[in-house]
Amino acid sequence: MNRLDSIIKKVLKEEENMSSRYMFFSNLEQMKRQCELLLQLDENTVESILENGHDWAQDHIAEAKNNMDQVFDFLMNQTNDTKKKNMSFVDKDMIMMEGRKKTGTKLCARGKAAAKSKFDVYPSAYANGYAVQVCKGKKPGLDGKKHCSGVYC
Repeated sequence: MNRLDSIIKKVLKEEENMSSRYMFFSNLEQMKRQCELLLQLDENTVESILENGHDWAQDHIAEAKNNMDQVFDFLMNQTNDTKKKNMSFVDKDMIMMEGRKKTGTKLCARGKAAAKSKFDVYPSAYANGYAVQVCKGKKPGLDGKKHCSGVYC
């Protein structure tokens, strides 16, 4: 029993020494590793998988991004007061743009038409996302061809 008591005391002492928020940082590190691995996958292969009935994965990534944006914005706002004084203008602009949506870019007519024909509800987040992909030339338009249109080129 004496050996068991010493092991328990050792574990408890180690727990006291660990940051009370170690899981926060551990989860961030895991997310970073997983993102790096996912970004190394062939884009065409992943796109093919998503288009073959697994678009739920895209929804999960979008939701994870929204959650990350909220945590990022909160923590940056909490910590920026002291760090802002030491940052260059470029660093400040990068932080302010992080997690922000691009606004003011018009969808091309090809993208809108393709999205309206594919989705029952337009406009919607899914339809607009699809329209952007058509405008960028990543998805085919109504003519079945992929080519970049408008300001997306």
